[in-house]
Amino acid sequence: MRTVLRGVVLLALLIPGTARAWGPQGHRTVGAIADQLLTPQAHAVVLQLLALDLDKFDRPSGRSTLESVAVWADEIHGSRAAHNPWHYDDDPVCGRSAKARYCADGQCNSEQLKRLIAVLADPRAPRAERNEALKWVVHLEGDLHQPLHAANNEDRGGNDVQVALAGVRTHGRTSLHKVWDTLLVQRAFRTSNARQPPPGLPALAAEAQELLHEAGQGSPDSWAVESNNLARNVAYRYAGFACHTPAEGIVVLDADYVAAGAALVRERVLLAGARLANILNQAFAAH
Repeated sequence: MRTVLRGVVLLALLIPGTARAWGPQGHRTVGAIADQLLTPQAHAVVLQLLALDLDKFDRPSGRSTLESVAVWADEIHGSRAAHNPWHYDDDPVCGRSAKARYCADGQCNSEQLKRLIAVLADPRAPRAERNEALKWVVHLEGDLHQPLHAANNEDRGGNDVQVALAGVRTHGRTSLHKVWDTLLVQRAFRTSNARQPPPGLPALAAEAQELLHEAGQGSPDSWAVESNNLARNVAYRYAGFACHTPAEGIVVLDADYVAAGAALVRERVLLAGARLANILNQAFAAH
């Protein structure tokens, strides 16, 4: 299974693609792995940029790690600082679409990531702007590695697909998107706490570096292509799927689907953490 899924990831790097966020555990795990892999120089700049960090109420946050700021972009939802379109690339899972159609005026994840990474790398940019850019990059880079953040089937990235998981209690109906955001993350890391990273972070960081060696660093554009292809080949591979038509009724995701999804989620979270560390190590190298 692991070899097959890694093959799908590598294939997605090479083949063009024909939503919205990891839950707290997924995002915090991405940030925590990146914390493990920062160079001393990058770590020092992160501490500097977060020294006067503010929370969503403009109060001192006390946050000093990538893990701790990883969910900031979701915490500000509904405020004037929020930018909902930045969290995803709604590239169709069936067929092709010009990027201008789902990313008008650059208002999508991949385009904003490129802009925000440039802000981070500019030591002349105002410190407050670089602080917010750092928090956005940590979050959005994680988002773009979730397959349903880069794919759409006229169903809001799986949010309109009601599902049940074979053998899993979900306290009522849930959506395909939420399954990938949260439930599969818990299955992937075998934890019951949906808000914190799993234990054993040094070993996970080492595994993340191994995955990075196999898949390569890539760029926001290639990460979106990867995720779109993985959505097509894994996330949307449920019984009764039809292009351009949200599934009706409740879709039952069988045990094989859950196992494959959890294995893929583990790889995407770890790979996102390693790639995030590389972004910051490179951006802060000359500071």
